[in-house]
Amino acid sequence: MVLEQYIQRVEEKLHLLVKKLQQVQAENVLLKEEVKAQQQALQQQQQSILGLEERLQLMKIAATTQGGTAIAEDDAFKKEIRSKINDYIKEIDRCIALLNS
Repeated sequence: MVLEQYIQRVEEKLHLLVKKLQQVQAENVLLKEEVKAQQQALQQQQQSILGLEERLQLMKIAATTQGGTAIAEDDAFKKEIRSKINDYIKEIDRCIALLNS
């Protein structure tokens, strides 16, 4: 009789463990979906940030070329723009030289 009770208790505990396992697995699926959604949202936000940074850069360039507003008065930014323009001119000169040869 004692052995039967022991087996019954083991079976009950086993059923509880199986239930808990199923609950944990269901929760795991939900969490994975949530992580995936968060990653997609993060990726969209990063793309949005890149787009806004590009727009800001273009606005700074436009302000610099139109006479300099408060945004464009940053000397480091002006030096950076001049450097980029010089790089573009050098690249154009190289292309012209290749076309002429």
